[in-house]
Amino acid sequence: MTWMDKHNTEKADEFRLNKSLKSLENENVTGLKEVIISMENASDSNLYEDLKNAFNSQNQFYPREKRMNYENMPENSVYSIAHENLDFAIPKFGYMMRFYYICLIYRIIGFRYFMTVKREFSEEDIQNIYLSELDERLIFGLDQFDEVSNWPQPSAEFFQKLKKVKWEDKNTKKFAKKLKYLKIRILYTHFGLAKYHDLSSMEEMFIKLMAGCSAVNDNRDEITKEDIVIGYKTYLKLLNTDVTKYKARNMGEFSKENENNGYLVCEKCNSYYKLQPGESPEDFDRCQCGGELKYYENINDFENE
Repeated sequence: MTWMDKHNTEKADEFRLNKSLKSLENENVTGLKEVIISMENASDSNLYEDLKNAFNSQNQFYPREKRMNYENMPENSVYSIAHENLDFAIPKFGYMMRFYYICLIYRIIGFRYFMTVKREFSEEDIQNIYLSELDERLIFGLDQFDEVSNWPQPSAEFFQKLKKVKWEDKNTKKFAKKLKYLKIRILYTHFGLAKYHDLSSMEEMFIKLMAGCSAVNDNRDEITKEDIVIGYKTYLKLLNTDVTKYKARNMGEFSKENENNGYLVCEKCNSYYKLQPGESPEDFDRCQCGGELKYYENINDFENE
């Protein structure tokens, strides 16, 4: 890239940033200015360079085979209860939330964990990421996750409500889109987004999840502009927190005997059935919806396809 090309690129980025800021200047949403300042501070520091390095290095410090999954998670954990109550991939009936968003909690905690330890994860590190209750703190404490001392137990009822949340109106959805573009223009720039599109998408899904949790915690089924701001505040605070201080509880507290006979997943509706002791894939023909069934020894094999 020549000097002139670089100059033109910087001018284009500046134009897009100013356009995004202008699109939000008439929004009177509590906490919005704080979010914008936090984004600017993250851009001015090395925080996002460290995050991008963690994202680029994840297969070295956090290989897929080391990640915990449904087979070895406690029955009463956020992961397990969400797994039972949220759709895997494409949500049914136009619902917004899916189980993949829950999985991103641990991916993002893992990125932040690596930003501190800067080495391959040990078994203890992985247990800290999944079993320290930081997931519960985030879901119920949101942007106060580092201050709460008591919170509700994760429940099927909570995730059933979360599953059905929706945007309050078109203006709220448009506001979320404006903030997304502002985040990109402050923290990635237009041309930098191509390399980190997946990371930026993970952030957006995590923020949407936190916004949904904010609504459910307030006994609502619609996401407001204030919920979106809380989602951003939660995410940005998490990035600025040394998460290695959150330690896993004793694994003995999480004893979970779970004989794994595999799963049948419908290729049409994405619903699944866990095979019970004595059952085999050959015992079943089709899903109730008429779709073909495919056998998976581990349900994560389906989620990761």
